[in-house]
Amino acid sequence: MSRQTTARIVGGLFITATVAGVLSAVLLAGDRSRAGALLVVVMAAAIAMIPAAIFPVLRERGEGVAVGYVVARTLEVVLLLPSALGPLVAASGGDASWSGTYGTWGYPVSSLFFCLAVVLLNGALWRGALVPRLISGWALAAVVPYAVDALLVLFGVVEVSAPAHAVLIAPLSVSEMVLASWLLIKGFNR
Repeated sequence: MSRQTTARIVGGLFITATVAGVLSAVLLAGDRSRAGALLVVVMAAAIAMIPAAIFPVLRERGEGVAVGYVVARTLEVVLLLPSALGPLVAASGGDASWSGTYGTWGYPVSSLFFCLAVVLLNGALWRGALVPRLISGWALAAVVPYAVDALLVLFGVVEVSAPAHAVLIAPLSVSEMVLASWLLIKGFNR
């Protein structure tokens, strides 16, 4: 697969994961927990495919970075899945009481692995000048408030529904959509 095809696939997967994640949060907060849970599964599937698609490009920047990115995103997905399984089990009449415990630590721990993945990916993109350094630099700066948010949620200082949560995660979320758009339109720099 060519680097430009890889870039477009990765860009599309980033957008799919983000759109599914935003819609799942809206639906899970409302009365549509089954639909929200299914969108979490879609998001997790897209996240799981990103490292597989971008691995050859990252491997050019170093085997350790490429493998680290795969591991971080895999752990992120593994920690996301209980948030989908709980509502799906409950909707089918099963006992999903176990998923309540997940809510207290699963999301923020998953977010911390996401932050690690952001650092690995954007560090490699920066070093290789594979995208404009403004894009990868923005992500490397924006990962700090995102990680702070994950820690605040983990320790119960901030709720996911709080306005502070949205403020802290917005810069990295926008950065990721800029990266996705760049990859779809321009691809990787040569």
